[in-house]
Amino acid sequence: MRVFLIYPKRDPESLVRTQFSMERVHELAFWPLRGKSYGLQFNGLESLSALTPKWVDLTVINENLRDIDMDANVDLVAITVMVTNATRAYQIADHFRKRGVKVVMGGYHPFMIPHNSLAHADAICTTEAEYVWGQILTDCRDGKLQQIYRQTEKTDMIKAQHIPRVKRWEWLHQVSLTLQSSRGCPFSCEFCSIVQMLGHDMRYKTPAHLTEELEVYFKHDILGRVFYRPIFFVDDNIFGHPRTVKEMLRAIIKLKKKYPHYRAVFGSQMTINVYKDKEALALLEEAGFYNIFMGFESQDRETLKAFNKLHNIAHNYDEAVATLRAHGMEAISSFIFGTDGDTEACFDAAYDFFDRNNVLYPYFNILTPTSDQWKRFLAEGRILTVKAKLYDAHHTVFVPMKMTPRQLQEGFIKLVSKTFDYKNIAKRMRGVYLDSGRRQARLSLPLPLEKAFYHKLHFTLGMQNDREGQSFMEELKPHVWSGMVPMASVLLQIDQHDWAVRNRFTMAEHRYNLDVPAWKDRPHEETAIAGEGLASDIAAQVR
Repeated sequence: MRVFLIYPKRDPESLVRTQFSMERVHELAFWPLRGKSYGLQFNGLESLSALTPKWVDLTVINENLRDIDMDANVDLVAITVMVTNATRAYQIADHFRKRGVKVVMGGYHPFMIPHNSLAHADAICTTEAEYVWGQILTDCRDGKLQQIYRQTEKTDMIKAQHIPRVKRWEWLHQVSLTLQSSRGCPFSCEFCSIVQMLGHDMRYKTPAHLTEELEVYFKHDILGRVFYRPIFFVDDNIFGHPRTVKEMLRAIIKLKKKYPHYRAVFGSQMTINVYKDKEALALLEEAGFYNIFMGFESQDRETLKAFNKLHNIAHNYDEAVATLRAHGMEAISSFIFGTDGDTEACFDAAYDFFDRNNVLYPYFNILTPTSDQWKRFLAEGRILTVKAKLYDAHHTVFVPMKMTPRQLQEGFIKLVSKTFDYKNIAKRMRGVYLDSGRRQARLSLPLPLEKAFYHKLHFTLGMQNDREGQSFMEELKPHVWSGMVPMASVLLQIDQHDWAVRNRFTMAEHRYNLDVPAWKDRPHEETAIAGEGLASDIAAQVR
């Protein structure tokens, strides 16, 4: 039986890209060679691929990396669907179903809105898939495909293992490979839908199983032998159970000693309390972690309380960034804009935080209401659109409380543009690599190779008529030449500048009126409850 396993693009026609899709990294590094590339390897595809029996002829397609043969002779198309790529997923599904090919959908979107997904698929999976994926394949082969598949219990991660399939060439087209060591999160942030599907209880793989998966990369990946290989743990909160994480880190350290010529560097998502744990910081540093995604969300205490993100309130953000940096790690500092407490002043406050802490990797989100929050906004009449592809944290899809939708969108665009203006990037890089007393950068190469890469990248930008990018490099050249600023970081910042430029196109993608009053300024009689049409139909389905 021939099966396509697909992760769709967000919107093939859009000029906007996601912040860490990192298309520009490979475009510049491998020029003049051409080919598609993407930032993070999509772990959901890799996990299902690892669970697929050998009697299945499986083709794994991340549409960001390769095109889909829409006329292929296949028996089943399985699509992993997030909210942001649901529109494209429906297009793919409808095309194959018209040809008589069976389609099954899984992921967060079918979990959140099952009936809407069933309108475009023969079957959906509304839970984790470890215990039902084999049954889905068998049922399809035998002509007995059911409409809905769901596990009756959470996956036992102690027994779970997802050995990656070796794909040396494809791995070269991805900036970061991925693994997952745990599922679940002990917290209940209002804007997050993770715990609804995966629960509050932390479930970890054993260190032995995890390092067996990791060893596949150590043995077969090319990039880690000639440069460095970023590997990102896609856990929603890997630090949910500190003692277990420390056992995992010790196992990784032991594995790295077994492969001294493979240069792996790691990242993951963690809650802010990790910076207070000296033992954890020492182990993270020794294991080779170089960035930590940290959801700061807001600097306003009342907003954090409204988010139910109480664990952030007791901690000092500036101290967290500095402490991680002292241990060789940068904080990917994530903020959300458009909360009910936010005014236009939130953008200046965020920029000030990035600037005074020389944050190399700011991460930007417009509030994207989900689940109960989305239902509440709908009932209040604040939802502006139900187009799934715009629910990507880059577009304004609701009426803010203290800003107009246009003020939120324009303020977001201006903040992103200002933060990733080359002059401001260069200032922050000097602050990190020259002024902070930071130890040697994780991604630095021997100086002759750093200089060679500088010349190659500078020449490539010239061939692409990117004089602004060349000027940015020339400003940093003395520090690259002295071995203080690594070229990998320069390349990543050029990529982030590209994202900021393309983010400006978000304004034109709003096909609805953004010039409506802030919610607090609406006359009372206008705040009618929305109860008709597509939005209310979807609301009836949303978990």
